[in-house]
Parts: sequence; C-alpha cells; structure tokens
Amino acid sequence: MASKQASSSQTGRDPQAFLPQRYARQSFSPELWQRFSEAAAALGLSFSAEQKLRLEALYSHLLGVNAWLNLTRLSSPEEYLILHVLDSLTALELCKKHSRPGDLLLDLGSGAGYPGLPLAMHMTDRKFLLLDSRRKKAEFLKHTIALLPEAQLQALCFRGREVARHCPEIRHACTVLTARAVGAAAELLLDAEQLLKPGGHLLLLKGPKFLQEENEQFEQACQKLGFKPELAAPVRLPELGQERYLVLAKKL
Repeated sequence: MASKQASSSQTGRDPQAFLPQRYARQSFSPELWQRFSEAAAALGLSFSAEQKLRLEALYSHLLGVNAWLNLTRLSSPEEYLILHVLDSLTALELCKKHSRPGDLLLDLGSGAGYPGLPLAMHMTDRKFLLLDSRRKKAEFLKHTIALLPEAQLQALCFRGREVARHCPEIRHACTVLTARAVGAAAELLLDAEQLLKPGGHLLLLKGPKFLQEENEQFEQACQKLGFKPELAAPVRLPELGQERYLVLAKKL
C-alpha cells in the first residue's frame, strides 16, 4: 500500500519522539483494573494478564505523546480504560458478527487508535487498517501498533476516499468500516461506498444525540448511496455515563 510519509520537518519534532520506549511505563491500580474488568464482563469480555500489560503499554505511549501532540482530552487512567477501551469494545460483537477470519476491517479517522486498537487486540485473526488524514496522528499510529505484535495492524495517512484512489487494493475490499467521533454519519457513507465490498457494513459509534440530530439525514443518504440501515441501538453501560449508539448500515 502506498502511504504518505511524515518527515521530521512536517511533524515539527524529532521523529524519535514517537517511539514508545521514550516514555515512562504506567500501571493501572488494582482498584481501577477491578472496576474495568467488572464493566468489561458486562460485555462478555475478560482480559488476560498479558492483555493488561498491552493496555498499559498503549496507555503509556498515548500519555507520553499526548503531552506534546493533541491526541485526546481524555487522558487519566480511568478515562482511558472506560471512555476509550471499554467504549470501543461495545462494537466488538457486531464486528465479529459481520466479518470472518482474514477479512480487512478499516478504522476511519482513527486518531489515537480507537476503536481500532482494542478491536484488533480481541480479533487477531482479522486484518485492521487504521486510517487518519493528519500526519502527526498517522505517525503516532504507525509506532503504537508495534505494541500489539499479535494483532494484524497497519496504519496509513489518508482520508477515506483518498486511500481508495491511491491504494486500489483497498477500494471495495473492506468488510467492516468503523468510525468513532468522526464527522456526520451521512458524510461517512461517501467514504464507506468507496471502501466497503458489497455486503460490507459501516459501523458507527455515535453520541447521545444521534437519533435527534443525524438519523433522518443518515437514512436518506443510505437510500441514495445504496445502503440499508440495519441498526441504531443504544448502548447503556453505567460506566460510560451518557447513552451511546451503535449505528449499522449494510452496503447493498
């Protein structure tokens, strides 16, 4: 796959500033990990000791780079585990249901790597492409995926429709396209149309105002672009605070 390379002049820092080993290792307190584990159990998930170490490594890298690059405003250990990892994993069952081993899943506008990283951790038999159009964030992603060696991960610096033009092997090749806190749902269908194979699914993780503010336009855009809305389901986990929505549309 062709990709845009970020030079040191473009990132504005020494390229080694993205290296995970540059940053102090953080550990989650036993109390926080217990709370997180109980919340994850409500989704039918459990984490091994090795996976805990992987999450601590991901968090340490995120926290270190976030000190000079605006990756996220949610940076405490609790916010990371609950509002990044747990929130991302609410999409896991739908990703599993609508893909098979060996399939390519794409996380659009991945930013700090969510939901793509937690999903890839739990779906090591699928391929994941993390896509972000911002060079610094794409460079961060290219380094952070090395912290999940068991996962099949790649990161590129492109916009959705742009990668479809520059990387023809990705065009109409994805089984599931995820997006979390990225633009209007109706607009994302334009990217999904270029990237998903027929029968593939666009899976959006949306906030509490989706039904009131976006759903009508989303359904209209689905009809125009050849998609079938299949789901707009609320996610109610006390730890997440505000209600979230999982929004699913199938490419016909």
